[in-house]
Amino acid sequence: MTTLTETYTEMLRSLIALRKYVKIFYTTDLNELLSVTAIMTDFKPGPDGDYVQLASGELIRTDRLVNVNGVYAPGHEDYESCLDCRI
Repeated sequence: MTTLTETYTEMLRSLIALRKYVKIFYTTDLNELLSVTAIMTDFKPGPDGDYVQLASGELIRTDRLVNVNGVYAPGHEDYESCLDCRI
């Protein structure tokens, strides 16, 4: 499991406070790369890691985040070449 740095976590919290739409790329349990444009509403701790909650109610585990609003999650910079055409 990738540990998010405090700086990245603070960026997520700042985006949550702004309540504006952001582009999020994340991986599923099957390692599928998905994207969504949504408003993040909360940062929640869970038994298996932290989560960001979207306005839709969907929860995304923070260690599954690849890129949020153009900023790569620590340890996911290698996705840059595959996301170049999607961002």
